[in-house]
Amino acid sequence: MVDIVAIHGINMHRSQRAVMQESWLAATVKGLANIRSPLAATLSLECAFYGHEYNDGKAGGEPEYAAIDLEPGLEEELLIHFGIALEQNSGGSRQQDTKFYLPGAVQRALVAIQRSDLFDGRDSRAIAFVKQVNRYLTDRDFRKLVHLEVSAAMEHAPRVVIGHSLGSVIAYEWLRENKPANPPALITLGSPLGLEPVRRRLDPSYGPLGLPGRVRSWTNIAAGHDAVAMVKELGPLYSGEIRDLPCDNPRKSSHSALTYLENVRTARVLEVELA
Repeated sequence: MVDIVAIHGINMHRSQRAVMQESWLAATVKGLANIRSPLAATLSLECAFYGHEYNDGKAGGEPEYAAIDLEPGLEEELLIHFGIALEQNSGGSRQQDTKFYLPGAVQRALVAIQRSDLFDGRDSRAIAFVKQVNRYLTDRDFRKLVHLEVSAAMEHAPRVVIGHSLGSVIAYEWLRENKPANPPALITLGSPLGLEPVRRRLDPSYGPLGLPGRVRSWTNIAAGHDAVAMVKELGPLYSGEIRDLPCDNPRKSSHSALTYLENVRTARVLEVELA
């Protein structure tokens, strides 16, 4: 048994399981130590690491993409959503309900990303993000590989599952499909689960979207400047039982998993769920 199973998001295809294990555990312990939690001395964490699966030469593994590489549909829709969120964060007033009818919407989104700290302001990283999300949601064989990795990690019977970014989508889908004997608490960080293009492509085989059947609780934490989590509250979309919490990450690392793990919001929730 472990305290936490952690599921990462995108752009981990050049990382390693050991690197994730060390950095995620250290960041989580740091957050707990900041609130003087005794859990900081004993915390155990198991990583569901699947980033290497993108290194097979298919979409999602090459970081040097350009706008011409974007596929119509989910990839363009996600990029436009991020552009809207970045413009709103910078004081713009662009409305979501007209986004797909604006001329040059993709180009406008890329300009907003270039001017921001999201994805380090690089088009190629933003496009790699949407390609990795797209591949998980549309490539059933790849999705199966990812879920097998999560299943292996879940054999450690965690008390808490943490999903960051795309990892929150993976955690949600795995928990809908499976019934762990010891229901964990779910914590989602910087989640894109609120984005309509993502919700529309979740596996419909398990009925209407809602609280996964075998979880003790679901807490969603979203930073104000995190454009990936542009929809900050998941409760109205999934279940009134979700606890939606805002947090204040630095703008430059607003979407960083390590920043979220160190945040006092995450530490406080963990202290309660692991008590």
